Amino acid sequence: MRAVALGLIAAVIGYAAWNDSLCLLATSALFPLVWSKAPSRLAAGFLAFCYYAAAARGLLRGTQIFFGYSGPFTSTFFGLQFIIASSCILAVPWCLLWTRTPDPTAIAWRLPTALILVSVPPVSCLGWANPITAAGVLFTGWRWYGLAVTVGIMGLSILLKHPSHILALLVLCVISAYFSLDPPKPPDGWKGLNTFFGGLSAQAGFVRFYEQNMEMIETATNSHGTPVILFPEAVAGHWNSTTEGLWKEKASRTLATKGMTVLLGAECFTGEDSERERYDAVIVAVGAESGIRYRQRFPMPISMWRPFRKRGARIHWLDSGVFTLEGRKVAALVCYEQVLIWPVLISMAHQPEVIIAPANAWWSRDTAIPAIQHTILNAWSRLFQVPVITAFNY
Repeated sequence: MRAVALGLIAAVIGYAAWNDSLCLLATSALFPLVWSKAPSRLAAGFLAFCYYAAAARGLLRGTQIFFGYSGPFTSTFFGLQFIIASSCILAVPWCLLWTRTPDPTAIAWRLPTALILVSVPPVSCLGWANPITAAGVLFTGWRWYGLAVTVGIMGLSILLKHPSHILALLVLCVISAYFSLDPPKPPDGWKGLNTFFGGLSAQAGFVRFYEQNMEMIETATNSHGTPVILFPEAVAGHWNSTTEGLWKEKASRTLATKGMTVLLGAECFTGEDSERERYDAVIVAVGAESGIRYRQRFPMPISMWRPFRKRGARIHWLDSGVFTLEGRKVAALVCYEQVLIWPVLISMAHQPEVIIAPANAWWSRDTAIPAIQHTILNAWSRLFQVPVITAFNY
């Protein structure tokens, strides 16, 4: 019964923390405390499973929409499979590193090791809902020190024996969060534009591609005082000679004259992929600056990255994700990368001045997933004091 009660608490934390509330995100830091109270190793794994499954709840509805062509039963069954499998994988480190005697020496290496394992590949290929993200709420502006202190606070909460001591620690964390810094503002005129094109651009026909691009061209060319405009992930469709020619003919000269650069999400088939099997999810610049500026490091597994199939998106594991635009260092986090840890930390190590975060949320717009993405981005922006610009397609 104790394991079931703790599992329920872990699920409540997973549900509450991963939503649209930045303040509630801080509660994810309580998960290690709950984990340490597990009566057995198997129970510790069960608690972690409950936490991650509750955080991933939006995937059920999302897969029903994304794979809706397979029928309601098949798409629902696939969603349940994905949630169960991913939650089991993420629970393994917590299960293996649990200890019955959480003394300072054991916690000093077991807790950081568990957090590292769920933060770096291969486990972190499914590594959403990482408790370390709470650092962005608890220690705004502390940057790398904030991450270290957050881990220390988690460990201290486990070692404190008296409930009043734990309560005092929580009060200090709440006070720290209350007096946290506001997120920094983006550079003047830099903005992201949401679109409502629906559907997956990759599966749309030529006419649909043309209409979407023409709408974005009209929006961009009619804008003033906006040196950089960010559009969502994949909305330009296939970036080939036809699409590139359309933007050059209709927009490039006008944008360059105004000193504007438009950033577009697209899919690019390059190299020897004559049969159009492998592609890069890219961000393309048009206008004052031009060319492919970013290739997505880790696309969404199964829907985009398909390691055991010929067709699918490439991965670029260790790319920095940082490029220069308008004389500024810009870090890109595209869609799925926004919920992972290692792409963020690799980019932050290069000290970017701006984060751009495009996403394609047509399949998840009726779930908590877009709100979770915005909350996570806000947390990282606050922690490292780097402004973030988002652009979502719904």
